Amino acid sequence: MKPLDFILIISLMIASFFPLLFFVNRHTTGQVAQLRVNNKLIKEFKLSEDQVFTYVDKLDGDRNKIAVRDGQIAIVDANCADQICVRKGFIGKAGQTIVCLPHRLVIEIMTTNKEQNKDKDRIVDY
Repeated sequence: MKPLDFILIISLMIASFFPLLFFVNRHTTGQVAQLRVNNKLIKEFKLSEDQVFTYVDKLDGDRNKIAVRDGQIAIVDANCADQICVRKGFIGKAGQTIVCLPHRLVIEIMTTNKEQNKDKDRIVDY
């Protein structure tokens, strides 16, 4: 192995990390969260304001307690059987969602930029 081979290998290894500069921190923090039940907008939360909201469905008795703090949102208590929505924890990046299937409830983080919200490419995480 010649000295130039060693330099070439090292430079290629360093260059392989350049794409990370484009993809790291690409997801912006969301500024608004939307609460939807049966695809109907129920409430919009500003993530800059700490608050607690309890959604109660009068027909079914479904109850979800939603907390907003430190720019993030979570369902902290629910009377559904599986509790997946509660275990999801706090989310705060644009496009992230919390879903409570038994209650047909979805919380999605949106940006205040209307053009970005229309974008078809959304984050799907679990």
